[in-house]
Amino acid sequence: MLTLRGRRLSQTAAASLFTAAITLMGTSCQQAHQDERADKAKFLDGAQATAQETSRLLYDGYNALDKLLREMNKKGWKEFSKGPWDDYRQFHRGWRQQLIAEHFKLSRYFGKNKANELIHIDEIDIRPVDNFSSPDVCSPPGEDKDFDMAKLSAQIECYARFVTFKQDMINEDIKDRKAGELFDALESKSRTEESAKELLQHYDKSTVSYLRRLDAALTNLGAAKVPAIPNGS
Repeated sequence: MLTLRGRRLSQTAAASLFTAAITLMGTSCQQAHQDERADKAKFLDGAQATAQETSRLLYDGYNALDKLLREMNKKGWKEFSKGPWDDYRQFHRGWRQQLIAEHFKLSRYFGKNKANELIHIDEIDIRPVDNFSSPDVCSPPGEDKDFDMAKLSAQIECYARFVTFKQDMINEDIKDRKAGELFDALESKSRTEESAKELLQHYDKSTVSYLRRLDAALTNLGAAKVPAIPNGS
C-alpha cells in the first residue's frame, strides 16, 4: 500500500501531468488560431494584389484602345494596319495572355463568375463575327449574359478596322459618287466611329463597375476600409 507521502507524490505528479496537458492543448489551440489568422491574412493579401493587377490590366486595355481610336481618323486600312493597328495587335497578344492568367487568380480569390466577367477562357479561340456584309458587323460570340471585358475590347477593335475599310470605300469611289451617295457614305462612317467611341465609354464605365464589385468582395473577405471624412472636418 502507498504511504501518505507516496499518495501525495502521486497526486502531485498527476496534477502536474494534467496541468502540462492542459498547457499543451492551450498552446496547440493558440497555434492553430495563429495559423488560421496567418492563412486568412495571406489569402487576403493575394486577393488584394489580384484586384490591383486586374485594375492595371483593364486600364492598360482602355489606354491602348483609346489610342487606337484616335489614330483611325481619316486613315484607310492600308495605312492603319501598318501603323496603329499593328502596334495594337502586338500589345493585345501580351495583354490577352495576362487576362487568361488573371482569370485563374480571380477564380481562386473571387470565384469563377467574377473571373468570367473579365474573360471566358472556354471561348478564347472564338473570334467575333467580322462579317462586313452583316448588319451586326462586330457582334461577339455567345449570349448577352456571357459578355466580358475581353469581348468588349475585341468589339471596339473590330469597329476601328471597319471605320478604315469604310474610309477606303470613300476614297476609291469619291470621283464616281454623286453628292447624295457620298454624303450617305460619310454619314455611315461617322456612325461607325461614334459607335466605337460609345463602346469605349462603355468599357470605361464597365471597368469602374467591375472594380467596385471586386472592392465589395474584398470588404466581405475582411479587407479594411478607410472611413470617409465628412467635408469641413
